This record gives sequence, C-alpha cells and structure tokens, in this order.
Amino acid sequence: MKNTISLLLAILFVISASAQVPETPVQRSKRMSWWKEAKFGLFIHWGIYSVAAGEYNGQKNYGEWLMNEARIPVPEYEKFAPQFNPVQFDADEWVRLARNAGMKYIVITSKHHDGFSMFNSAVSDYDIADRTPFQRDPMAELANACRKYGLKLCFYHSIMDWHHPKANKEGWAEYRDKYMYPQLKELLTRYGDIGVLWFDGEWIDEWTEEQGKELYRYVRSIQPDLIVNNRVGKGRNGMQGMNTSDDAAGDFGTPEQEILGEKSALDWESCMTMNSHWGYNKNDKDFKSSDELIWNLADIVAKGGNFLLNIGPTAQGTFPAECTQRLEAIGQWMTVNGASVHGAHAWVHWQEGDDIRYCAGDKNKVFVTFRGQEKTQLLLRKIRPVRGSRISMSGYRGALSWQQTPDGVLIQLPPLNKRPLNNSGNSIWVLEIKGTPVNTPDAPNIGTETGKSQKTAVFTGKQEVFIAAQRGVAIHYTTDGSEPTAASIRYMAPFMVDSSCVVRAIARFPDGATSEPVFMKCIKAQYGIRLLTDYAEKYGANGPSSLIDGEKGSIRFTDGKWLGYEGVNSEIILDMGERRRIQGAGISCLRLISSWIFLPVQIDFLASTDGSDFKLVKTVTPEPASDADSNSSVEFNANFDVQARYIKIIARNQGVCPAWHAGAGGKSWLFVDETWLTTNN
Repeated sequence: MKNTISLLLAILFVISASAQVPETPVQRSKRMSWWKEAKFGLFIHWGIYSVAAGEYNGQKNYGEWLMNEARIPVPEYEKFAPQFNPVQFDADEWVRLARNAGMKYIVITSKHHDGFSMFNSAVSDYDIADRTPFQRDPMAELANACRKYGLKLCFYHSIMDWHHPKANKEGWAEYRDKYMYPQLKELLTRYGDIGVLWFDGEWIDEWTEEQGKELYRYVRSIQPDLIVNNRVGKGRNGMQGMNTSDDAAGDFGTPEQEILGEKSALDWESCMTMNSHWGYNKNDKDFKSSDELIWNLADIVAKGGNFLLNIGPTAQGTFPAECTQRLEAIGQWMTVNGASVHGAHAWVHWQEGDDIRYCAGDKNKVFVTFRGQEKTQLLLRKIRPVRGSRISMSGYRGALSWQQTPDGVLIQLPPLNKRPLNNSGNSIWVLEIKGTPVNTPDAPNIGTETGKSQKTAVFTGKQEVFIAAQRGVAIHYTTDGSEPTAASIRYMAPFMVDSSCVVRAIARFPDGATSEPVFMKCIKAQYGIRLLTDYAEKYGANGPSSLIDGEKGSIRFTDGKWLGYEGVNSEIILDMGERRRIQGAGISCLRLISSWIFLPVQIDFLASTDGSDFKLVKTVTPEPASDADSNSSVEFNANFDVQARYIKIIARNQGVCPAWHAGAGGKSWLFVDETWLTTNN
C-alpha cells in the first residue's frame, strides 16, 4: 500500500513541479513579509536520539548526530525507537511557551539525518506512529496548537538520510523521487499552511544545486506562499551561511551558531543553540544567559536578520527546565520591549561600540538597545533627536531629559533600581527616539604598525603606538582608559608607552560629528607577541594576551580561552626583547572533530635575531586526523637550542574538512591557546 502511494506521489511531483509560475519582486516581498516582521522563532530538534540523552558507550557529548558520531549500525540505532514514548508531550504547552517568549514561528525537525520521521508517514513505517509506543502524530498536534495561538508552523527536513538503503550514490534518484519527495508532499498537504521548509544535509556529494532549484520549485508548486531556506541547494558559504551567488536556490541565508558581522539587506536568519547541542544532552549545562540571548536578538534585528533559537526536548516530551526558564525571562523582556523586535528593521546605523544597537520602527522612530550601562548618562554619537522631541525608555514612565553636546546627544537615564525589569537581573534596555542619523567619521585604527588595527598589543620594554583615520578629521586619544572627547590629547605623531595601559581614540569632523571610540590594550609582559594571521572575531578570546595568560582552554571550545582560525594557519611571533639562549617552545591546540576543529597538520618553529630573517629549527608533525580521534586539548613541545630574540610558530591548518567528515569541503577550524618558550633562566 505504501509503495503504491509513493509511486502516485512521485507522478504528482512531476506534474506539479512543471507548473510553477515565476515570481515577481512584488510577489516575493508579499510572500516574505510575515517572516521579516516576525524576527524571532523557535527551533526544535527532537527525535529518537533524545532517548540516549547525549550518552553512548561511556561518551557524554552526543546530540542529534549520535548515529553518525558514535558509528551506530542501523539495526542497533533502530532500537531507540521502541524506547521513545514522550507521554508528557503537550503541544499547547510548547506553543504557549514560544508565544509568550515573543516568538512568531516554530521550526521543528520532521526528519533529521538519522532518517526517523517525527510524523505519521504513509511512505515509510520508520516513523513515530509505527515504530514507537507513542503512536501519535506530534506534528498534527503542533499544527493545531499553532493555529490556536497564532504562530506559523514550519518544518525542518533533512535531504540526507543515514537510514534509508537507497540514500547513496547508486540509489540516490530512487530515494529522492520515491521517498524524499513523497514525504515532503505529505508534510505540505496534511498540516495546513506551512510557513517555512528548512532544509539541511545538502552538503553530501549526491546533492547538486540544480536538484536544489528543482526541489525549491516543487515544494512551492504545492504551497506557493512557502518560504524555503538556502540549504535547499548548494549556495551557502559554510557556517557563515550566506549564499555565494545571487542566483543560488532558496529565500534566505542561514548562519549557524554565529551572527553576521555587519548588517545586510539580504534576508537571513541566525540559528543558534541555548547550550552547546541541538538535540537533548542531559550533561550539557553550558547554557547562555537570558541576557546573552536577548542581546543576540537585538544584535540580529539591528543587522536586518531573524533569530531562530533552538531547544532540544527530552525523550519524555518536555523542554529542559533551563530552556523554559530562559524562554520565560525572554518573554518578560519582550512584553516590555517587543516593539523594538517585531516589525523593526535595520536603520542607517546598526551599532555604536559593543554595547549599543540601533534599529528603526515606524513613524520616524528609532530604537536604541543598550546593555550594561550602570551610569546615569548615555552618550549617543550617531543620532540627532528632533528638536524638542521626547526620548523615552520602554517600560519606564516619563520622558528622559537630554541635551545636544559637541560629542553627541547626552541622555539622562533613570537609576538602576528604577529601570524596568531590574528586579529580574535584566541589564538590557531600549530607548525610543525620534531622530535623524548623524554622518559620523569612520572609527580610527589603533595599532603597533601604520594603518593596522588591533585590540591587544603584548610587548617588552616600550611599545610604539600608531593611530590613523580618514582624511579631514582630527584624532583625540587617552591612555588611561577614559573616554576621549574634543578636549582630550590631539594625536599628531606615533608615541611610546612603557607600561600596561588602555589607549582609546575618536575621530572628529570639523562640524563636531564624532566617531565611536576604539581602544587597544597595551600589555607589558615577559615577551611580546605578534600575530601574523587573523583569528575569527567570534573566537577571539582576549586576543594575543590569551596566548600567555596561563589560562588553558577546555574542550568546551566556547569557554572564551581559545583563538579560532577558520581555514587559515596560525602564525605567531614571540619576542624576548633581546637576543638570548632559547632551548624550546610549545603551543597547545584543540581537537573537536564534531565541531570541525582539527589539530594542526604540522607545526614549524623558526628562530631569528632581527625579526625578519627566520630559520627553521624544529618541525612537529601530528598524526593525521581520523573520525576516531577523541576530543582533547593537545600540547606540542619542540626542543632546540638557539641564540635568538624571536621565535615564530606556524601551526598549519588542515584547511578544509576531509572527505570522511560530515562537513567535507567546508573550512576547518584551528584553535590555539597557550604558547611558551623555554630559556636558560
């Protein structure tokens, strides 16, 4: 019976896909409008892998990739299904929690890479209705709850399938046409209007961009208003998630576990876990704080994107308590500040420093979200309020007094104990301002070389500091860490520092418009550090100083102690300050294969007396990476004996993930922590 249905659905696919009508820009804008206004959604990774709760054969770091990472044979993995009986599942409760958190849509795994369908499929019996004691269709129950509470139901669906015997090179066409397409037909015809189809697993060799475009046309021939992510095809650029070409398949980009560094006019959605796993892991208590999640939301909205926040429910059908607590805290904040999220869009400026974000509402209103500001004054450089207008704080009664100063608009804030949600520990607030953008100068560059910007300089003896800015501006700076103003020292030439300090600088136009301040930490240490290659900002630890601070990172790579290099080598120069006898050097690196983090393929140690002519003194070659490698922090030591002032350490990145890895062809990561020298005293 199921084979007959599969054949009929495959025939329907061919007919309907060929009938797809091209879409005009106006039609596309209308189709995307609800999603662009929603801004905030709930991602749910739920499947039979939750039975293991992250543990298998003594290992405790698994999630939804359990079958692949633990290399569990199909017959053995299938045994999880009879153990899956989520009798505590309550669709109403899940949707209410999402709605109360300010979320407008839910994306749930209809089928993950393990091939187990979380809906009652007529195409296969490898599903929740046929293989588990539960014997219900949670997708149907969620569809009803979403209609009841006004949320959009959306489905995640994996293109790849570790369970299906034909999901390979030889049988791919049969799997695609007689299994994947018919299951998608079921999802799009049984549960009412679906907001988004969120594909994944497109990186496998069997899938192509042309297949992705055909799939895109097919699913929208069934539901023309459907929105489809860019993982339907091959267009996305790794975890950064944005398309590599304008004609790539899909409607929006999908940054994973990261947020775009700048605002974008393209449609995009950042998906992110609350802790470190997508699927349920009972041992993973590395939860982001509510304020961190709220700030991520504000940052994403300011840059023109959506935020899809993930929860991995338990095998019993409940959200982990930590997730529920965070949803409730976010909901309290959204009750007060939701206008700065729903329907808001990117403004001319999106940020001012690390702790201020701008976005635009309607009627010339600008929302300014800021955090950690305990002072009772806030200076904004990038907006000029309309003369005589009111500035208010969301949730606070009364207007705030303000004045225009030579350095920007200075706003008087309520004391901490009078601000909204202060009792809940909230440290993020929103101002509502009617104003116009100020054309400010670009922030200057501070560094140890002309035109180079860096956040940390580690030196011995004295350090020369350079500040540069665009033409036609004045530069003012301080060296005591205080905020520079028009009255601060004017930069005329490079200067020297001989002790640890913080240099801050601004650039000013002749009309008084001022850039946001930038800073560089100058740290006097036993030996200096110079980085020749750029690390990723999101894994920037404390810059160069983190390589000699004595604080070693753990295998929890998000612990803020690692410098992460995406696809590039790590090249470091250690400077003793003078020529000395050096008897060795070392470096520690991280191996976490499941997160695309590999050890170096080679580490070269080179020595120099003048800082320019380096000679190789030692090479260390680790064992080649394999899928059996354990998670660990590994130290590499090199013994040698040279007279030198400088030691260069080159840790060579694997570059891309190998063919046997799930992320084959994507950029691999190299994570570096401590470096050290061995001397004769």
